[in-house]
Amino acid sequence: MKMILAIAYKELLDSLRDKRTMMMVVVLALFGMPFMMIFMSEMTNRIEKQVEKKVILVSGIKNAPQFQNFVERQGYEIKEAPADYEEQLQSKNLIDPVLVIDKDFSDKLAHGERPTVYIVLDVANQDTQTGVRPLKHLMQSFANEMAVMNLSMRGVSPDILNVVDVQERHLSRTADTGAQLKSVMSMMLMLTMVSAGLYAAIDTSAGERERGSLEPLMMNPVASWTFAIGKWLAVSTLTMLVVIFSVLSIFPSSLLIRNETVKILLQFSGSEMLMMVLVLLPLGFCLSALQIAIAINGKTHKEAQARATLLVVIAPLISMMSMFKQGADPVWFKWIPLISQNQLMTKILNNEVVTTLDMLAPIITCVVLAVLALWYTSDRMRKVLM
Repeated sequence: MKMILAIAYKELLDSLRDKRTMMMVVVLALFGMPFMMIFMSEMTNRIEKQVEKKVILVSGIKNAPQFQNFVERQGYEIKEAPADYEEQLQSKNLIDPVLVIDKDFSDKLAHGERPTVYIVLDVANQDTQTGVRPLKHLMQSFANEMAVMNLSMRGVSPDILNVVDVQERHLSRTADTGAQLKSVMSMMLMLTMVSAGLYAAIDTSAGERERGSLEPLMMNPVASWTFAIGKWLAVSTLTMLVVIFSVLSIFPSSLLIRNETVKILLQFSGSEMLMMVLVLLPLGFCLSALQIAIAINGKTHKEAQARATLLVVIAPLISMMSMFKQGADPVWFKWIPLISQNQLMTKILNNEVVTTLDMLAPIITCVVLAVLALWYTSDRMRKVLM
């Protein structure tokens, strides 16, 4: 055990001396979580401003005085759309959709015909898509008001339009309001883990092979699995330190968030932060073992980096699997690393019931993968001498 700890201590010091490793640790630990939280805050601000904005762009508003009167009564401000609105929408100079009203709008309305209006937007301009729904709702409200007026003038009760009374009944809990934001945050923490120990894992395996220091090291009367476990502990320690600092950075990061809704949703207690670290602990050990196992095959630092980058690419793809499923999460999600941790952290942060299987499944999977990866690393290190 003393030998394993000595190797781990030596490898950890070597990793901290490496500039690339230290740069990755500092950037991820100090700036990763603050950047993500500020980004989410700004995105939420942008969407809320777009939805709450009481301004609509109209081309040909003079053709519809009734509609103009209705819109102004709803508290909206009408702005005349520029003549080249199509070009400006395509070039993204306009961020709001444009309502186009034909010249015969009032005439058709007066004769009981259905006038046609157009909501013009560019699908490639994502900003315009946010304003489509409020604009449609405004047009539908105007159509309903006109229908009620026409029926009332004919002595017909407008209640015949409402054959069915539709009411929404929301079942979501208060904690579920920010579930999506919390899920994104937990995913960000896990992706931080994937990158945190990358250079340390490469340097402690392929880096030593390239420098020619691995072969003399393996000639010592120490079992190869001792070296493998020592190196693994060093990389795992570095990875978990980054995660701990990332979780702790949530407190100062919340001071930079301007959106009050996001600030309230992302307020966590000390016990919740501790649970985050405990949930991610097995995953950190597992990822470190896998990174070393992948990097040990590289004879040079660049070759190992190319191999290890594969894990950085695959990890986000695995994490996104849960975003494309429909309905309840399948049971096998509990046995997939990254997905299971994301599910577990989301449940904990939303105060949902966590079963024994929810807790044990990701731990068992991570332990099995870590043992297999360490066995493979030990075997490869033994073959270095052959």
